[in-house]
Amino acid sequence: MFGWRRDKLKLGFVVFELTDACNQACKFCYNHFKGNGDDYPIEAPNYRLACRTLKRLLREAEVGSLSMSGGEPMLMPKIHELILRARFAGCSVNMLTNGTLLTVHDIAIFRDIGVNTLQIPILADDSAIHDSMTQLCGSWRRATNNARRVAAIEPRWLTPVLILSRMNVERIEPTLDMYAEMGCRHIMVNRFNIGGQGKRNAERLMLTPDELRDAFRRVDAKAGEHGMSVHSGVCTPHCVLNPKEYRNILFTRCTTDIMSRPLTVNYRGDVRFCNHSPRVLGNIHKEPLAKILARCDETGYFATVPEKCNACQLWESCKGGCRAAAEQVYGTFTRRDPVIDMEIKRHK
Repeated sequence: MFGWRRDKLKLGFVVFELTDACNQACKFCYNHFKGNGDDYPIEAPNYRLACRTLKRLLREAEVGSLSMSGGEPMLMPKIHELILRARFAGCSVNMLTNGTLLTVHDIAIFRDIGVNTLQIPILADDSAIHDSMTQLCGSWRRATNNARRVAAIEPRWLTPVLILSRMNVERIEPTLDMYAEMGCRHIMVNRFNIGGQGKRNAERLMLTPDELRDAFRRVDAKAGEHGMSVHSGVCTPHCVLNPKEYRNILFTRCTTDIMSRPLTVNYRGDVRFCNHSPRVLGNIHKEPLAKILARCDETGYFATVPEKCNACQLWESCKGGCRAAAEQVYGTFTRRDPVIDMEIKRHK
């Protein structure tokens, strides 16, 4: 059992969502609340509440890696103080930012307080494609300028992120060439994963399984050419993308072990299975985090096997892909990743 009354939890990785607010309206955004329609209230960034939540989280758990996310985390006032608090608690801190609001001053402070990585999506080498996907004019120019500033200090400090969709799939090679020209040797390439705002734009964004296989083959080839290592952070069914076929790409594997998850905590204290899942497991301001996790582990909610995966030999390594996407699309964790079934439906 978790020993929630006495012992401090040890968590390898937590995503801390500082705010729901964002200065972009990305067509592919998976934030679950953006799938609820335009009437969802987006609160202004609340430093006091975010700070109180972070303090409680770090009081109850030793967190190895803490990723500051959002919304857009750079909208949070005094974000440097929040990061410093996490650093003093022994966390390795990553910044997941769209890059448009960074200043030279921010970058210098992040370097001085030991931010581990800055992840900045650069969605194409073509500014028009990038700006169309983010729905913010000038976002490509600002994001790439700041990415170059980060890389100029230390190329390994920057992780550019490419989110593959129907809108930018033709620009894979020149985009990775641009990353290489910046000096980047470690990059992230994710497929579009349906959820949030992306549910409204699925037909414009989703690639078929055959198109995904071809896209990742091209990523793998270009990465090999540049000596890049690629991390794909979206769990994908192995019947769609078989990791063994891509020498230069490390694919994330989704585990249903609640204690080994990239747990997500938002500034209000709500705890979720991951940053794609809409299901709130509990709130750390109302009960201890360990008690929340123990209860979730005991319910067996995340241990279900989708019916169509029952006899699959790939199940143990695959777990049905991104089941949190199934929660967003179908309202249940009991179904497999919709990347399979939505595609079958489209082509019947």
